[in-house]
Amino acid sequence: MLRAAAIGLGWWADELTRAIDGKSEKIRVTACHSRSAENRARFCQRFGTAPYESYQAVLADGDIDAVLLCTPHSLHAEQVEQAARAGKHVFVEKPFTLTQESGRAAARACSDAGRVLAVGHNRRFAAATREVKRMLEAGEFGTALHCEANFSNPRPLSYAPDGWRANRTESPGGGIAGMGVHMIDAMTHFLGPVTRVTAQAKRLAVAVDIDDTTSALFEFDSGATGYLGTFSACPQTVFFNLYGTHANAFAEPDANRLRVHRSEEEPAEVALTPVDTLLAELEEFADACAGGAAFRVRPEEAIHTVAVMQAMVAAAERGDAVAIGGAPSVAIK
Repeated sequence: MLRAAAIGLGWWADELTRAIDGKSEKIRVTACHSRSAENRARFCQRFGTAPYESYQAVLADGDIDAVLLCTPHSLHAEQVEQAARAGKHVFVEKPFTLTQESGRAAARACSDAGRVLAVGHNRRFAAATREVKRMLEAGEFGTALHCEANFSNPRPLSYAPDGWRANRTESPGGGIAGMGVHMIDAMTHFLGPVTRVTAQAKRLAVAVDIDDTTSALFEFDSGATGYLGTFSACPQTVFFNLYGTHANAFAEPDANRLRVHRSEEEPAEVALTPVDTLLAELEEFADACAGGAAFRVRPEEAIHTVAVMQAMVAAAERGDAVAIGGAPSVAIK
């Protein structure tokens, strides 16, 4: 049983812990830390964990095997490195970091310490994502031409001005860091690395000073193209569509829906077995920590997702295309 500490006790720490609480024999949240004593008390009452007043106290406890980082994005890199040096395995929420450079350093710290690093791109575990990837590997799409995706929700409409997400540093490009990175991960999982990005980002509706309307065009190393939209002031929308010479796929991973249109056939729904993506990713993390197969989101892939996010922000600011040099190449064990 992997004994983990939840760090940063906002709503997402609750979601992760609830996904495994009483359901997993592989991983359990036994400890927690937040700078807020009120949040620590609430979390402990809800999940029966031990509270720690500092991150350093968590890292010093030999009875804790791993940390689950649900902290502000700007803290991830340093906290990952600190955990690795303390001998802890690391599960960190997306985005991995806010820059490629800090991501490489954090990943290298985990590799050097022999600790597992997992980045929480949970929709990689969705049944629709798995089936589209299987179809691609089986050649059922023919030549993959284009992928379009959208991840939007209205939560930023209710952000408090003093909340950490209501900050351009923590929310670059508006919804990219909180939502768009899910689809960047899916698109690069399907089509490989992005080499060129064009983007725009505007603030039209939210009260806080972050963008709420962001879109981008991608060019992939494979020659395929892509479009990503992420809008922070509209009803929840999560989809990706993949187009090829032999088939098109229309997926709603959160709704567990996939429709495939093959050449010379009528579009058809694909029967999918639902997957609890949070439980699946945390148990796969635990398996990797126990010496099993590597976590499916490789550190170099998570770093490339950060590179694409950075390029989107830069392209929107400059009003011009931004190149991303080379394929993901940081070989982290």
